[in-house]
Amino acid sequence: MLQKINIQCMMNVVLVFIIGTTFFSCKNDIEQVNKLTVSNDRPSFQVIDLETSVSDSGQIKVKIFAPELIRYERVEVQYDEYPKGLNVEFYNSLMDITGTLRCNYARYLIKDEIWEAKSDVEVNNNAEEERINTELLYWDMKKEIIYSDKFVRITTAEEILFGEGFESNQDFSKWKILKPTGTINVNEK
Repeated sequence: MLQKINIQCMMNVVLVFIIGTTFFSCKNDIEQVNKLTVSNDRPSFQVIDLETSVSDSGQIKVKIFAPELIRYERVEVQYDEYPKGLNVEFYNSLMDITGTLRCNYARYLIKDEIWEAKSDVEVNNNAEEERINTELLYWDMKKEIIYSDKFVRITTAEEILFGEGFESNQDFSKWKILKPTGTINVNEK
């Protein structure tokens, strides 16, 4: 009977030792936990049916509409992604829409204030009834310019122009094709 108690006691001591070393050897290193639980490639937040305005001195300059906005802040270059595209309206001081921009995908680099619009991009100048179509363009909000180095098609009231690359002010009222191609009509006076 004494041997049974000693074996039982010995097993209890071994069991307590195993349990004790298991609990005391575990430690939560916060950096290790963060590496496992925090992912830099996951979005910070998402907005559905976005409508926002950009103003200067209380004057609305731009309105942006998008079905979805996804912000990435935990990455080296912080950006907003518009995977379902967006629509932009440009306004003058009388709150008339002077131009529009539409695309099927966009990305906005937050620090640089540069937009990248892709896939069936269209920019319209309402006053001059001019339209540009391309697959890629950039909009630099600091410099207030729109540009591309890709194929462009510009439609005016009189003609359709083609070329590689273009530059424009942000409301598309003053523009130029960098490398025009095709036939250009010239009026002789």
